[in-house]
Amino acid sequence: MRTTKEIAIVGGGISGLVSAFELSEDPSLDITIIEGSDSCGGKMKGYYNEKTNRFEEHSIRALGSTYFAFFDVLNRADLLHTLTAVDDYKFYESKTGRKVAVDRTDSLKLETFKELVSTFDLSVTDMLSLARKIAAHVNASDKEREEQAHLKAGNVIGIDKFNEHTKQFIINWFGILTGARMESKAVDIMDSFVLMFLPMKESPHLPPGKHSKSYCFNRPTSEVVAMLVEKLVSRGVKFQYNKRLKNIHHDAISGKTRLETSGEKIPNNTFDACIMAVPHEVMWKLGVLQGVKKPFNDEWSFGTQFAMKQIPKAFKDFAGKSYNLSFDAPWNIVFQIQHQGAFWKDVNFPEEKPYNLSATCSSPFNEGALYGKRFMECTPAEVKQEILFQLGITSEEERVALMEHAVIDPVYLKYTKDWEKYSTLETAEFGIIQDDGYRWVNLSQIYVRSAEDLEIHSATQRKGIFLAGEVVSVPGRWKIPTMEQASMSGKQAAQEIFTFLETDIKVNMEFATLLSTKGFKLMEGILAGLTSLLKLIPHSKK
Repeated sequence: MRTTKEIAIVGGGISGLVSAFELSEDPSLDITIIEGSDSCGGKMKGYYNEKTNRFEEHSIRALGSTYFAFFDVLNRADLLHTLTAVDDYKFYESKTGRKVAVDRTDSLKLETFKELVSTFDLSVTDMLSLARKIAAHVNASDKEREEQAHLKAGNVIGIDKFNEHTKQFIINWFGILTGARMESKAVDIMDSFVLMFLPMKESPHLPPGKHSKSYCFNRPTSEVVAMLVEKLVSRGVKFQYNKRLKNIHHDAISGKTRLETSGEKIPNNTFDACIMAVPHEVMWKLGVLQGVKKPFNDEWSFGTQFAMKQIPKAFKDFAGKSYNLSFDAPWNIVFQIQHQGAFWKDVNFPEEKPYNLSATCSSPFNEGALYGKRFMECTPAEVKQEILFQLGITSEEERVALMEHAVIDPVYLKYTKDWEKYSTLETAEFGIIQDDGYRWVNLSQIYVRSAEDLEIHSATQRKGIFLAGEVVSVPGRWKIPTMEQASMSGKQAAQEIFTFLETDIKVNMEFATLLSTKGFKLMEGILAGLTSLLKLIPHSKK
């Protein structure tokens, strides 16, 4: 009979929690999650603050029906009911008021694609060129895909040859939807096009009720995390909070690993195997990233909440179960209007503020539309004004009224004079020091996979130490970003542990694939439709 093995998972974000869930299938493992803060969730943190009567979060999330790994865990943890179907994505320009609702209950139709092109006055020639490249990418060989992994997406797409309006539309589209940039790996962005335009095999475990290609959490995300943590505790997983990893000591003779953490010493800090589900800056500092000479590229992303007495006229069309993307917002803003009967269930909104505008900015390094400043150059009041202006609230009086009950990402962003105390944190990045001595401190950035980045695998050169998280490469031809990437990496790391311990347990690693027959027909239709559209819309720029 195999003796109990001690397993440590450093990091209580989604990848760490998924690793723990998979490992807890083996009752002979003694699993401990070591989390640096006072709660789990990582970038999925979001809660309703009863003291301030407002929702506070890091970012809103849209989860695709192709999220095999994440939905598999939610299903087995009996948490699929925490998701609500998205009716549509509303793509719009705040300056012109033009908008197109893309139905998410079905695959993207040719007519919708035509509507996007005509409504936003895009270059049909450019979009036809893009569609042809997507079609070629579907047929790309493994060798061609490998070559694209180290080419910049903008170069492969030929984005600099697009007219300025269409170029900005494409750049914003992927900046908002996937956090991808024109400097990202070409293969990643082309995969994102495939995922958006072509029918993909969906997870066998979808939330009950209305079907959609996209889902959002129907409650504050930290509540979902808490339910998953409770499930893990019932399976015997132990949690150590407020313990930051400082160092790893590996004993070559015993094969065991001792973890050095801040705060009170962990009762048992020596383990048979470990998973590092931590930000890549921490992995790099500890020397567990093979062949990497510097941390990867990051960008700032944050959520801002505006508790509202009523829905402003500019947002009337965006209430309900829609996920809204503003294409002329320089900070690349996606937002929801949350209220009773919309996405959220079991959330009691205060009578005096029954609506909530939740806006996530993913490119705040761009110059804003109101003040012409980057986010880090703005004060909190200016940030709130800037976001509302970019979303179409042109009246300063109306903006000021909305700002009264607003908050800028209290989870990971600080605006403080006391910034020096964060200077030793690997994950902290700083804005400029402003005239009053204050500066922004960002404690969690989004990882942007650039063309020059190496592939990082879950196994390391240190025996018994494995990696998980958004930086880790995962299986599957079509790369699905964010939470699915983290979930699949968690499953992958758990499988590494089982293999290392010579256990026969196999982790379900199923992932999304292209439904090729329908996909090729749709792509042929898009190409034919765009060709005909070129003749039908004489005012389109060619």
